[in-house]
Amino acid sequence: MSTTSERAAAITTDTVAPGRRLDRLKAAGVAAAFAAGLVSAVQSHVNGSFTAALGNGIVVATISFGSATLILTLLLLLVPKARHGVGRVVASLRAGRKNTSDAVRAIHRGVPGIGRLRWFQVIGGAAGGLFVTAQGITVGSLGVAMFVVAVTAGQSVSSLFCDMLGFAPGGKRGITFGRAVGPALAIAAVLVAQWARLGAASQLYLVALPMVAGVFVAAQHAVNGRVETTAATAPFGPQVDRLPGALAATFVNFLVGTVALLVVVSVALAIQGWPTGELPSEWWMYTGGALGVVFIGTAAAVVHRIGALLLALSLIAGQITGAIVLDVTVRDLPLSTSALVAVALTFCAIAVPAITSRTPAEAR
Repeated sequence: MSTTSERAAAITTDTVAPGRRLDRLKAAGVAAAFAAGLVSAVQSHVNGSFTAALGNGIVVATISFGSATLILTLLLLLVPKARHGVGRVVASLRAGRKNTSDAVRAIHRGVPGIGRLRWFQVIGGAAGGLFVTAQGITVGSLGVAMFVVAVTAGQSVSSLFCDMLGFAPGGKRGITFGRAVGPALAIAAVLVAQWARLGAASQLYLVALPMVAGVFVAAQHAVNGRVETTAATAPFGPQVDRLPGALAATFVNFLVGTVALLVVVSVALAIQGWPTGELPSEWWMYTGGALGVVFIGTAAAVVHRIGALLLALSLIAGQITGAIVLDVTVRDLPLSTSALVAVALTFCAIAVPAITSRTPAEAR
């Protein structure tokens, strides 16, 4: 017969251990998103160098997206589970249409917690096309620093509302004081990091376009998480296979983004003509697509665990840290006090909402 103390210890273990496991999974998700942000900083350096050589950022982005789509197509051929995941996404879309027969709905009953996919939840990759288009239109007038600040403002605030509305898988996450402080700290960090580069923008009203692009980038990560969860969840069962699901979601993202960019670049080339620069001979300038696969795939794989807000803040922290490391190691720039302050602010931006708020599942 067990004693009262033994029963109490068993109850404590049963109630505390799941919470600790969730905390560990959240920490792992934040760390993975931060690493993805570092990869994104390297990708920006690679694509920036490519753009400087070729002279057209939209063409470079199209090449980057196209190469990522090719890489993911090859991976789908090698990973049958990922192909099946794409099939589940297609089946979910068919079942999610309003005028769908009961027979089709019975084939795909939807994923618990997120239901069936709708068409607007699989076009997240188009946000990449909008981002690149905004960059090409506004950077010349706003400058790179102001563009980055505007995108960060749009992305960090939008991710807060994506969580509130439940766009990402994992349930709704309400707006609390701690969660509201995170985006403010992230914007402050970017301002500190870019302060020395901020100049007088010739057309300040153009800042609205990169802010809107940032809003859609946050929504992109949220809906990609829904696609990933749908692709990863076995039909009529609780089994979840995250790696094939992430591959399938990343493939859908880049396929849609490539199509959108092909439309944009066709119009741009018809107006401006082919860029005057030459394709670079350095092999590393063509790695932007592969880096993008890692970046988008990681974001899609962890957003269900940490939510859109923590994902955005972790990505921003990684991007700022990576940019500073590249400045010091590649561009041979001195490490400034403002750079260290910016990094510290980004970590605070992650820590405050992570510590002060929990989802209902985490609170149990």
